[in-house]
Amino acid sequence: MTLAEERAATRRRVSESRASSVQRDLNSLESQRRQIRELVTLERKGLRPATRGRGVFKQTPITSTGGGIAWPLTEQTKVDADGDTVPDRTFYADLVFTTSEGVFTWEVPPVKMVKFTDADGVPDRPIIFAEPKRP
Repeated sequence: MTLAEERAATRRRVSESRASSVQRDLNSLESQRRQIRELVTLERKGLRPATRGRGVFKQTPITSTGGGIAWPLTEQTKVDADGDTVPDRTFYADLVFTTSEGVFTWEVPPVKMVKFTDADGVPDRPIIFAEPKRP
């Protein structure tokens, strides 16, 4: 036997002994032995004869009154302090936007609520918007 063959045989014996000891060590950590269970056998598809089902239809009670908003909606207007006719809106506090160099600034009033009149002539149908995130 050559030196290379002897080294290969030694390497093989060491790895085999280590592998079996690792498996033995891992199994010794287990407190309870695993129980071997059998898989549940399922019926094969198509073996059971067709059956007929039966049910009773039960109508759910109608709780709606049928009310709602008649479309289309028309935005309401109001007369402001200057006597001008303007849309009937309310606003959140102004959002202030500034350019990155700080030269220009915009103040934008975000819309809070807009009032509408529906097609049946019912006034004050509000649409309320969420407050925008402040920069």
